[in-house]
Amino acid sequence: MRAPRRDFLRLLGVTPLALLLNGCLGGGDSDITVLADGSPVASTPTAAIPTATAMPFTPTPPPSTIDPNALVGLTMPVEGACLPSSDRLMPNAPRAYRNGFHEGVDFYFGDSCVVIDRGTPVIAAAAGVVKRADHDYVELTVEQVVELDARTAAQGFSDPGTLDTYRGRQVWIDHGNGLVTRYCHLDSIDEGIAVGIQVTAGQLVGGIGESGTPESVTSPNTELHLHFEVRIGESFLGDGLDPATVRALYEQAFSPGPSAGA
Repeated sequence: MRAPRRDFLRLLGVTPLALLLNGCLGGGDSDITVLADGSPVASTPTAAIPTATAMPFTPTPPPSTIDPNALVGLTMPVEGACLPSSDRLMPNAPRAYRNGFHEGVDFYFGDSCVVIDRGTPVIAAAAGVVKRADHDYVELTVEQVVELDARTAAQGFSDPGTLDTYRGRQVWIDHGNGLVTRYCHLDSIDEGIAVGIQVTAGQLVGGIGESGTPESVTSPNTELHLHFEVRIGESFLGDGLDPATVRALYEQAFSPGPSAGA
């Protein structure tokens, strides 16, 4: 997620920390293989606060036995898109303000090879079973931004619940053996997408938006993008790796393979 506009929240006495936050997981019949390296950033339990989705936080699947270096055959979640040229929009990009890392790919207009706008179709990257679909999502409020910003400042990092809130309206698809894809900041979710439903690669998931971003309430229409994550067990593809290696993994993941279109 790019650095947001802060003037509005400064008038409220809010620190800029939360404004830099990014979203921004039944097995399927796909035989995709991949390789996990590294572990998630440690977090400190804190008192729960209401999230924008008003849904219980769902943990990732158990550790996977798949090999991330072998991942191939994923479909781009936006038709015709390419990986962004900026490493800051790629997984494992440092997020020093929260002592953490970006965990997905951000598809923005101007750096994704296609037009990205509100409602731009988002499609499933592979066959699988829907594990989460936030049809009852409740939009983020300024009060939540203030509270989450204060929590992050006090902790020195953003805990899982905070990160979940800032990912906004989401769909998670489980592809089996601990491989999950997440589609975040959605403006809408297709009515055919529901928990337990089997989907195919390329099936419509929803439309691009900016839900969950602070800008969705402070500067609407300035953070329209898809935050897309490839989760392996309890981590993300590229965790702990340098930018060149991360990019190579994702280029390979989106290359044709025997599991493409499964």
